[in-house]
Amino acid sequence: MSPAKTERKVIRVGGSQAVALPPHWLCAFNLKVGDTVEVIYDSVVVIKPKKAKLDTELFVKEFQMMASMEGP
Repeated sequence: MSPAKTERKVIRVGGSQAVALPPHWLCAFNLKVGDTVEVIYDSVVVIKPKKAKLDTELFVKEFQMMASMEGP
């Protein structure tokens, strides 16, 4: 899977807010309702399946590709 860019809206869910993930993302990452994800945040937010191992070298390479999508 290659880095991609999309926009999602923050929605209200009861007394909280959430960002819904489309079904094809859930399928691609083998996620089901009730699965745990890790949220890594600083100046950006990264959501990854808890069971997935983070390959640092690949992450840096993909992050650089995503940054190039930002444009000037």
